[in-house]
Amino acid sequence: MDTTEPNSPSGCPPIQGTTGSLFYSETEAAARLGLHRTTLRSLALAGRAPVEPIPLTEHRRVYRRADIHRLAGLET
Repeated sequence: MDTTEPNSPSGCPPIQGTTGSLFYSETEAAARLGLHRTTLRSLALAGRAPVEPIPLTEHRRVYRRADIHRLAGLET
């Protein structure tokens, strides 16, 4: 079963959470929101990102798929 998102900028599947919810990487989230990855990262570090990031490590964040789709006006 192919879980790769259509039009995914990286061609990689989104990260599968333990509860079955899906997350996008910073690059995928930025692409769907029409932002550059570094812009989204800068906004997240300043606490001003349009959606709340979920920190995985000090340097890696993911974003909830539902939040990104809601903000981008995509299906929920």
